[in-house]
Amino acid sequence: MINITLRSLSDIEKAILIKRMPTLYKQIESLILKFIFIELVFIIPLLIYDHFSPIASKTQGIYCLIVTMLSVLISILITIKWQGGFSNKKLIENLNSLEIEDIHIKTNRALKREDPEDFGIAFYLEIFENSEPKTLYLWGQYLDMLEYEKLFPNTEFKFIRKPGSDEFIDFKVLGSYFKEEKTLPPFDDDIFKSGKYPTNGQIFDFKIDEIKQ
Repeated sequence: MINITLRSLSDIEKAILIKRMPTLYKQIESLILKFIFIELVFIIPLLIYDHFSPIASKTQGIYCLIVTMLSVLISILITIKWQGGFSNKKLIENLNSLEIEDIHIKTNRALKREDPEDFGIAFYLEIFENSEPKTLYLWGQYLDMLEYEKLFPNTEFKFIRKPGSDEFIDFKVLGSYFKEEKTLPPFDDDIFKSGKYPTNGQIFDFKIDEIKQ
């Protein structure tokens, strides 16, 4: 069984998202990285040109000074226009109008997929939507500890996310632990290179019995 409810964030969920927002240190770090990248974009053509046709040191100095000022300005403008500036105030205000999916699951069948390389284990879980069998795919390191503590797979659980997102705001087990029916090998490198692998929280229209490997 799967039940999806669209609703607003609770105060606790808002607090979780606020805690995940970038700190001032991270914002400054991001600004510095943008500055370095933009500076290099301007400086590299000068270095190439100077290699084939030497430029006077004074001209180089003036050019570098102008480029540095432009890089700082562009970095700040990008941060303000596309990242909300150096404060999370705008991001926090947007939470008031954010709509989320509250997804409630009941199941008693699961297949496990082994972890390829510290990405976390994965599970295929049988669910029914309007009496039609479907398959829910969960994947991530958050499942490793739950499995270790014998809490997952679980007969009942719920997760909160932005609609369609593969990142969960919250994940809770509500029922009883049960053992998966079998364990599948990890995805091979070809699947990862092709990008044709499922994402965390993805729901498939096929039955769990159709999964062979």
